[in-house]
Amino acid sequence: MRPFPILLGLSLISAPLGLGAADIDAEDFRRLVDRVNSHDEAIDAYRNTIQDLRSEVGRLRAENDRLKTAVNTPKNYATQEQITKLTEQLREVEKNRAADKQQVLDAFDKLKSMPMTVPAPIHRPTPTPAPTQGSGGKTGDKSSVKESSAGNGSGSGAAANPGSDKPAVPEAPMEYYEHTLAEGETLSAVIDAYNKQHGLKVRLQQVLKANPSIKDPKKLRLGQKLRIPVIK
Repeated sequence: MRPFPILLGLSLISAPLGLGAADIDAEDFRRLVDRVNSHDEAIDAYRNTIQDLRSEVGRLRAENDRLKTAVNTPKNYATQEQITKLTEQLREVEKNRAADKQQVLDAFDKLKSMPMTVPAPIHRPTPTPAPTQGSGGKTGDKSSVKESSAGNGSGSGAAANPGSDKPAVPEAPMEYYEHTLAEGETLSAVIDAYNKQHGLKVRLQQVLKANPSIKDPKKLRLGQKLRIPVIK
């Protein structure tokens, strides 16, 4: 209990009324004390509220200063213009990648349509057998001359000196198109198509020579690989 505020309150109340200390009974005194205490509590509550408001104001000021500093400090944030520019660059890269892919596919298609070159087989000369004695000697000589002539084209001189045979000069590599037989295609139709498309003058016998595995031109299977020689 606070005696000074109580006495002050009593003097303020009793002075206008002209009351003395003897005129105030115990009940009035108790009520006055309660009122003074109530006012004191209200004042303390107001003081606490003011202190809380001051603390809140201080916190808001500090937060405001922090936000000002954050706004004024340069950051590595991307602007809308930078994002738009980056998007356009990504689209350009994707467009170029698609164009490069198409160029690669076109190059593969071009390689498929180009004629392939196959080296011609090297013909090795057959050794000339020595002539036999007796009745077959003359026949053996003729055979030797014939075989030597077939091997290197040197005629009777090769028969006189069999050990001087030289390897035959290999033929030039053969160029050809590779064709996969589709359903319903015939060999003659394929030859005609390649002659018209590529300006060739290839014949059936030349195709058969380039494809020794073909025994019967009329008996071809679906998906069979055919070599169409480049003959112009």
